[in-house]
Amino acid sequence: MESLIKILNRTVAKFESAFEGIYAGIRYDRSILIQVLIAFMSIGVFLFLKISRVEWLFVISAIFVVLITEFLNSAVEDICDLLIKNYDLHVKEIKDIAAGAVLIAAMYAVVVAVVILSGRIL
Repeated sequence: MESLIKILNRTVAKFESAFEGIYAGIRYDRSILIQVLIAFMSIGVFLFLKISRVEWLFVISAIFVVLITEFLNSAVEDICDLLIKNYDLHVKEIKDIAAGAVLIAAMYAVVVAVVILSGRIL
């Protein structure tokens, strides 16, 4: 049976890899960086508006859904670019589907923002 220290070391290494992936995404992918900046701006706006705890749950979930889909979209695009060097209709379709997932997530975020903001404005 493996020792507890080996298990902990492997777990720590996995988290280090995950944090390196987040850092690389933000540093090297413009779309991810833009989404992170929009997330921080949104947080600033909603802090200013002093939204409720329930509203915060929706805002935070929308932010995370958008960021998760953007990271996955970027990974899919990078994998496609590495595997297929020439233009390919199947690769285009794969990339379009991944981009569509980001669009759906962004639409959810916009709906959350509109619902919260309309309650404050109207």
